[in-house]
Amino acid sequence: MRVCGIIAEYDPLHAGHAWHLQQARQLSAADYVVCVLSAAFSQRGMPHLFSTWDRAQMALESGADLVIAMPFSFGCAQANRFARGGVGILASLGVVTHLSFGAEDGDLNRLLRTADAIQALDSGVDARLHSALSEGLPLAAARARALAARYKESELSPLDQPNNILALCYLQALAQLHSNMQPLVVQRSGSYHSTALQPLPSAGAVRAALLRGDWQGLNASVPSASREVIDRAVSGGLLHRPGALDQVLLHHLLTMEEQALAETAEISEGLEHRILQSVRNARSREDLLQLCKTRRYPYTRLSRALSHALLGQKAQTLPEQPAYARLIGMRRSAAPLLRAIKRSGYPLISRSARHGGEDLCRDMRAEELWVLGAGQPVECVWRQAAVILE
Repeated sequence: MRVCGIIAEYDPLHAGHAWHLQQARQLSAADYVVCVLSAAFSQRGMPHLFSTWDRAQMALESGADLVIAMPFSFGCAQANRFARGGVGILASLGVVTHLSFGAEDGDLNRLLRTADAIQALDSGVDARLHSALSEGLPLAAARARALAARYKESELSPLDQPNNILALCYLQALAQLHSNMQPLVVQRSGSYHSTALQPLPSAGAVRAALLRGDWQGLNASVPSASREVIDRAVSGGLLHRPGALDQVLLHHLLTMEEQALAETAEISEGLEHRILQSVRNARSREDLLQLCKTRRYPYTRLSRALSHALLGQKAQTLPEQPAYARLIGMRRSAAPLLRAIKRSGYPLISRSARHGGEDLCRDMRAEELWVLGAGQPVECVWRQAAVILE
């Protein structure tokens, strides 16, 4: 059995994602494709626009056979932890033979060489890396400076491109976990940050088009199956629009003790003081992020820190590996795959108990916050079954 794994968000699944799914199956000659998604909150730290189950539906309609969700503490995390969570789950399933991902650099050998160079850099003591970090540069920028002094530009993949960064994290996770999954890179065209919708859009551009009501642009950017899910979500009021939880977040921060905030994941070096001083002058989450961000504390790290504070995720309780994943959707034809996964013994949870473990309870609180932001009652989270496609 050949099984290809993909780690994604699909918020929403657009034409570029559909093309990647097609290429992943073709390059791996896979019998099945398994997608691991971040759940209610994104890797960027924000609640997704579309629900976990709607994004699973999009994935299944576009060619995936099984969709599972990673725990909150891995899905809403910096790139290396996000990658370790996704790769860790796929490796634990015991059946995944290939891992496919997109990158701006389509040269797998160069990506592997760059991942090895980063590993060597992080494992030793490098004066250039230490100097760059002491100047307040983020880790990715500090690494880029240190490696530029050792290698020719053509020898390594660019470290300032977001899909390359994730690809390198996936490769490092494969090495760290001693996984036999074969990596398959699909070169990404277009820019991750581009606002253009053609020829292959970014998810951010598609979300922006939807939120401003550009239905013509949306139609040209997503496959028809995604558009059906999008239409249903829009007409049913099942979108979590930006800003929906702003007042909940601000009130929560105003009532937090400084020590509790200091213990929160992704908060260090006195960042809690900056947040608590700034929150009293903020009218929204965006205000707060703009007041707090610095070169050392970039926007996405701060965004994740705020979501961790809202969900009570402490740094000291972050698990090293995902101990479970939630089954969100599947095709009925994937029943043999599910049986093979069950033989591995890895927990795939299809209906979350109200009194599960701490991490699972946090996952479900994140889902509850998502539906509250979408204007829905939280009970619908507990009634939600996995999406099944015939």
